[in-house]
Amino acid sequence: MNSNIDPHQMVLTSIVSTSPSVETRTHPSELVAKRSMLARRVTGINRMSIPQHASATLTFHNINYVVGSKSASSKECLKYAKLPFFKAREPKQVLFDVSGQFKNGMNAILGPSGCGKSSLLDVLADRKDPRGLSGLVQVDGEPRHPSFRYTVGYVVQEDICSGTLTVRENLCFSINLRIPQEMTITEKNECVNRVIKELGLEACADTRVGTEFIRGISGGEKKRTCIGMELVLSPKILFLDEPTTGKTI
Repeated sequence: MNSNIDPHQMVLTSIVSTSPSVETRTHPSELVAKRSMLARRVTGINRMSIPQHASATLTFHNINYVVGSKSASSKECLKYAKLPFFKAREPKQVLFDVSGQFKNGMNAILGPSGCGKSSLLDVLADRKDPRGLSGLVQVDGEPRHPSFRYTVGYVVQEDICSGTLTVRENLCFSINLRIPQEMTITEKNECVNRVIKELGLEACADTRVGTEFIRGISGGEKKRTCIGMELVLSPKILFLDEPTTGKTI
């Protein structure tokens, strides 16, 4: 991947050890404004007010996580217990007193399949239900802000970009949907073009990603497109869940 890592940006990843111009193809400003307003209503947070961390040192102490704990599933059990096909899931602990620290730069969580790498990554990114979860996660020595999950980038293991859009359109969709309207179209386009260049996607920038019925870009290019959809947000911390599995990036 031809990408220069910002020295002030943290990249945290888990790894298994074993056409027309952008301006003419983006959504009308009215629709973008409505999406932005709806997103703020759903999250209850105005993204312009989200504090940005000056640095990105992530520390975690005594992280324990139990899947299917009684506290997490008691209401569901009461709701469905009388159904003949219902079977309560036995609690299973997947993280045991995990502690560590990640500083600026690229960090990796290594381990065999099923050891809890993705669960730890989700916990650090504040993507897990707090029920069944204990321990402390801090950013620069302070507890995470309630809006923390909206200030970081997260690339899931499965590719979630739209196959009917081009690489450039996927990046434009992400930045138009998630970046405040105060950022001009020109600035957004410059950001998209910069990310395309950094990820080495110039050759396929205006090619459709592809679906089961439409031939598109390669698997590695698709993964880089997904990464680019997060990089256009300029996150201080970027989480990637097994980005190299089955791919030649």
